[in-house]
Amino acid sequence: MELYKDNIIDLAKHPLNKGEIAGATHTGSGVNVTCGDHVRLYLKLESDRVEDASWQGEGCAISTAAASVLTEEIKGKSLSELKGLEKKDLFDWLGLEDLGPARVKCVTLSLETLQGCLN
Repeated sequence: MELYKDNIIDLAKHPLNKGEIAGATHTGSGVNVTCGDHVRLYLKLESDRVEDASWQGEGCAISTAAASVLTEEIKGKSLSELKGLEKKDLFDWLGLEDLGPARVKCVTLSLETLQGCLN
């Protein structure tokens, strides 16, 4: 399997939704202690739906791509839809099938951070 697919490389070079949202209603931070990736998510919810989502942080190409895709995909979703997201969703959105155990955390960091900031 090619670890760094073209879409992951492109998202690492040109991340989506990177930056702070003024007036965010929910924020959360997460760290991958294994490799040092860190992310901070910003959500702006209105009427139980994600009006806007963004992130800040530093990490490997996979972590950056996952945060970009996650914040793009959750826009417009309800809180119940967010709470139902699973790591498989991120893998599907990124077009990944399987990774070694150390790299799975790179994909799931932003999702785990999202789940934490909703609780």
